[in-house]
Amino acid sequence: MRKLNRESIHKSGDYMEVDIFPVRKLTGRRSAKAKPTRAAQQKLNERNAARKFTWLLQENFGPKDYLCELSYPSDFPYDKALEGREFACFLRNVKNAYKKANIDFRSMYTTELGEKNGRPHYHLICSGELGAKILREKWNKRFTKNPKVSYIHTSHLIFTKTGLAGAAFYLSKDPRLCYRSYVCSKNLKQPPKSQRDGRISCRKLQEMRNDIYNAELFEKLYPGYVFVDADPRLDMYDINEYGEAEKIDFPYITIRLYKKNSKYILRSREYA
Repeated sequence: MRKLNRESIHKSGDYMEVDIFPVRKLTGRRSAKAKPTRAAQQKLNERNAARKFTWLLQENFGPKDYLCELSYPSDFPYDKALEGREFACFLRNVKNAYKKANIDFRSMYTTELGEKNGRPHYHLICSGELGAKILREKWNKRFTKNPKVSYIHTSHLIFTKTGLAGAAFYLSKDPRLCYRSYVCSKNLKQPPKSQRDGRISCRKLQEMRNDIYNAELFEKLYPGYVFVDADPRLDMYDINEYGEAEKIDFPYITIRLYKKNSKYILRSREYA
């Protein structure tokens, strides 16, 4: 059995995340696996789901697209709100408008129940080529004719050094629920991923773990990208090729970067 280091590379839009960790190349029979505890498995599932959710957002949406919150009037029947027919019709109408303009409509949304009254409202990220006006018109016309009254709030997506992780969290106050229950249009592109083994030596990996603030060190390994941060780990589980959770021998490190020539990532301010 031979040990080497693997780079698991995930690109999404102008962002890239790299996990580097030791793996064993089997020369004979597979050895027994170290099974994670239930808590470790749950933590792994939540972390991986959160990252995949963010990557999907970053791959398919840009700074001209919208983050929206849609709510119902206070006197709108609770049962009808739970059915979600108004929201489904709204999405269909917007999609048809985009279809007439020969533009693909992309969307991801989650449904959240209010903490006090349990009334549903929606967090939606969607295409912005036709502007916010059409979104406001298609939603508000279902409840009011008063142009001064609005039940939808829209804002452009903000891309920071750390990506759209903040927007992903905003989609639901309970991120675990958000990552498991989001709905997306079928035309979204899956973020590309790749891996390579053996490029990073054990000594180099340890050097990276010991110097996680050295941007030059990481940017030399990934030219064309700007270093954001690195997260070293000692105790980690990952999903193997058989779909099973296996414990990874430390050292382990996750690196986040963004494209040097990106035209829409804000660099002058820090966001959570």
